[in-house]
Amino acid sequence: MFKTQYHHLTPMRIDKFLSERLDEVSREYIQDLIKHRQVFKNSIEVKKSREMVSVGDIVEVNIVDIKKQSYQNISKESIENIVQGIHILYEHQDFIVVLKPAGILVHKTNNLASYSLVDYLVSIYPEIQTIQDETYTKEALVQQRYGIVHRLDKDTSGVMIVARTQKGYNKFKSLFKNRNIHKEYICLVRGQITQPSGHIQYPIARSKLDHTKRIAVTHSKQQTSSQRIAHTEYYVEKTYPDSTLLKVILHTGRTHQIRVHLKAIGHPIIGDKLYGGKQESMNSQLSRQFLHAHRIRFIYDGQEYSFKAELTSDLRKYIQQSYSKK
Repeated sequence: MFKTQYHHLTPMRIDKFLSERLDEVSREYIQDLIKHRQVFKNSIEVKKSREMVSVGDIVEVNIVDIKKQSYQNISKESIENIVQGIHILYEHQDFIVVLKPAGILVHKTNNLASYSLVDYLVSIYPEIQTIQDETYTKEALVQQRYGIVHRLDKDTSGVMIVARTQKGYNKFKSLFKNRNIHKEYICLVRGQITQPSGHIQYPIARSKLDHTKRIAVTHSKQQTSSQRIAHTEYYVEKTYPDSTLLKVILHTGRTHQIRVHLKAIGHPIIGDKLYGGKQESMNSQLSRQFLHAHRIRFIYDGQEYSFKAELTSDLRKYIQQSYSKK
């Protein structure tokens, strides 16, 4: 439940007020919430988006019920198609290890007609809804990131950890913060990388031209207050005539880090339409970027755990079709 109070002397429409208070949430989204009867003023249900709020009014948004409404118009068949590639690799009383397929969001966005990995996991592990994080932003509250301690992009497949309990959540947040989680990825990039291994340590910042993208800060003129240190290590697994298969180890966990860093050294990931340029945007052979979270290793309560997920069928098929005759 998101709760706030109106402090201005001049009254304002409630949909406008909430869209300003909830980061990265559109006014249309707020209007949908009101239509679904999930917004309350002074404990009374708000029926019209044009209803006004005045100084002292308490406004509440019922996030949990919104989630249930959010995918009610998606057919059962569509949901089954979305989740058929999800596999629970391991269950612990404090966490689960999941194989996430490409094509599914980890958690909800502002799109009410979306279905996410979290939606699926809540149906099996309802206890994750009790996990709280006092550092959550307003955006995170709306998205309901139950148990999520790290993420994979929508079109990246592979192994993930999700906390089941508050204890597990707190411990994994600490493990990730202190870089005590070993994460390996497999990716296929454009061009041949001649060195057997390498490190990329360009800071990563938000793009000023497109808020959905990140950039690698490769020289002083690009420096910005939003940049954060980033460290990617890679090893050549196999070289093809026009591409290279890499094992990548993340030492930090920035948004789109692998994709941005490999683009920065001139070897974008095959199929990456966001960072791969014109060649990848026109690539019809692969429907998503060739990036897979292959292995994760960590120590929890004194015991070492290691899990891996082999390349998915679409990635194996791409290699076979592209290089078997070359």
